[in-house]
Amino acid sequence: MKRLEGIHFYINIKNLNDVILDEEKKGDVVHSIHALDTYFSSIEAFGKKHFPDTFVVEKITGSRLHMYVLDEIGEAFNVVAEVVGFAGELTRYINENISKYKTLMNFEIQAGACYGHFYNFEFKRENADEETTIGYAANYAAKLQGLSSVDCISISSNIYEYIDCEYRKRFVQRQSAKIGKYDQYCYYETIIANLKTSIKRADELEQCKNYANQLNLSDMNFRNAMKPLTFDELSKKECKKVEGIPLFADVRGFTNQFDKEDANLEEMAEKTQNILASMYEVVEKQDGIHVQFQGDREFALFHDYPGHECCLDAVVAGLKIIDTVKEYQVSVGVGQSLGEMFAAKIGARGEKDYILVGSTVIAADYYEDEMAEKNQLVISKNIYNYLQTRKPRWAQMFKRLGECYCTTWGYKSLINEVSRTQLQNNNQQKNYNGAWGE
Repeated sequence: MKRLEGIHFYINIKNLNDVILDEEKKGDVVHSIHALDTYFSSIEAFGKKHFPDTFVVEKITGSRLHMYVLDEIGEAFNVVAEVVGFAGELTRYINENISKYKTLMNFEIQAGACYGHFYNFEFKRENADEETTIGYAANYAAKLQGLSSVDCISISSNIYEYIDCEYRKRFVQRQSAKIGKYDQYCYYETIIANLKTSIKRADELEQCKNYANQLNLSDMNFRNAMKPLTFDELSKKECKKVEGIPLFADVRGFTNQFDKEDANLEEMAEKTQNILASMYEVVEKQDGIHVQFQGDREFALFHDYPGHECCLDAVVAGLKIIDTVKEYQVSVGVGQSLGEMFAAKIGARGEKDYILVGSTVIAADYYEDEMAEKNQLVISKNIYNYLQTRKPRWAQMFKRLGECYCTTWGYKSLINEVSRTQLQNNNQQKNYNGAWGE
């Protein structure tokens, strides 16, 4: 792991789920994936062209592009302003000037940024190494992005305090109870158009249009998966349609363990690395496919193919993850849904970023993020119905939670409880038969 210093920032397409759902009703998500690739790849190309020594794209995580700038705070924020400013103009440009996207809803974006120390962690595995960053700055920047209004950027207090007094006048102080766990009481927001920029963007906008026209929509193929999916074999041209279960597992109450002054950064980085590795191992042992780490969250896929049903493997993985993270004195929330999804690989870095989209993914994300409490697995109704048919005693360990079902049992305790109940029922049955015989 490498200890680094700079600004983490995120650009998020806030309404991407709506964009995808709107197109999915028509049978596929070709336009959405194509536009997502064009948008994020063009932002990356802009940053690397003008700031090749300091600008880094970490990864695309669904609707969000995660980047950082390795520089002192003032110079780093200048880079952030230029990149985010370009992203704001690009949003309008692709909707108005690229004809193949005119059927899509307009992208609505938000951004967030924070300065600090962090660790860069490279997770090694065969043919698919993955880099992720660990630290307060990355976590808080993600939270600020989520709090930002549409077409706005929110920045941390340490960035705001560094910029000059005249520049500060463009920002408005915001308060939210949601930043209390970051040991903060306020942040600062402005519309993206208010950022100080000086780079002319006409050439990059034209390059974006050229990039979009390199691949025709009719050349994008969504074939059904006939064997376990290998993301590294995909591209935005060669995609896959799968039937299965996305799994999201997010560590709960972990962010507030990071000290905002980075006093415990090394300790927390090592702990995060171990937790992520343990969740990854559970997924792999249950024949799941790791998609990516998203901060301290595991995103994985279980899917059907001829001769294989994934549902039980996915549920077991969710239950075992609850068990395994307890070894690190933390808890986790897990969400799963069952249905059709679309997989591809996009991005300017040799199409390095794995994406999995569709209403099924949106539902699983919602179950984890909004429904699952500490050490709780939340599943969709159709997964519950599967358990009722194949594992009825397991289904009894879940309770209804609105439109979905949840359990706080880990795998070991669930198996023990099912065995105990079975033994109790067997004994009762024997006693009953004995009494009847008499």
